[in-house]
Amino acid sequence: MNLLIVEDEPATRTELMSLCGSMPGLQVVGEAVTGARAIEAAAALRPDLMLLDADLPDMSGFDVLRALRRQQQRRTILLTPNAHDAARALAAGAADCLLKPVSRPAFCVSILRARESGCARPVPRRFSLTDPRAIVGRAGAGSFLVGERGHRLYPLDPLEVDYVRSAGNYVTYHRAGIEYIARDSIKRLEPVLAPAGFMRIERSLLLNVRAIDYAEPVGRRGSFVFTLTTGVSLQSGQGYRDTILATLPLRHRSPTH
Repeated sequence: MNLLIVEDEPATRTELMSLCGSMPGLQVVGEAVTGARAIEAAAALRPDLMLLDADLPDMSGFDVLRALRRQQQRRTILLTPNAHDAARALAAGAADCLLKPVSRPAFCVSILRARESGCARPVPRRFSLTDPRAIVGRAGAGSFLVGERGHRLYPLDPLEVDYVRSAGNYVTYHRAGIEYIARDSIKRLEPVLAPAGFMRIERSLLLNVRAIDYAEPVGRRGSFVFTLTTGVSLQSGQGYRDTILATLPLRHRSPTH
């Protein structure tokens, strides 16, 4: 995907450039520091995706959104420090809204959503079944895990895997209630699957955020029980609270609020 970055703060632009460089298939084709320049660049460059700051020197990001064509609005991710802007951004036609400062897990999930919604340019999919440990490319569009079940090897789209569990010298991939096995490790898979929206919630568990139906806090030490859309429940470890909160805005709320 070709990206246009609209951000007037140099440090934030540098951080966004770094995030884009950490994901395969992303190319920054332009930068703008004002709303007027952003509108011009969107028309001239026709980027697949635009990262748009909500607070620009000459106008707001919402003003920019209103000036864009409907197709370009749907290819825009609004960046804002205000959580209350999210609903307003989506109502204005934006594809997504990210809270600043933008964390890498949240950025990866948002980019993958954009790819799934059709922002990405079509590329041929290729995969190999020669090695059950293989991951073709890096996790994301056009990439596959390979798992074994019943002496057969299956290509598994990482975006469709609900969670990965450690099993000694092996791991098991769980997709729609079906289990596949591969000779691999959680330690090696964690950085590979992070761009696909996986987070580590326990020493032996990687969870795909797309598979979550709802979460419930457990006790007072920051653990959560995640109930998946398949009905499976997984509990996080106490030491993984910060990792989880960096990806999902789950917070304990006082009964008085």
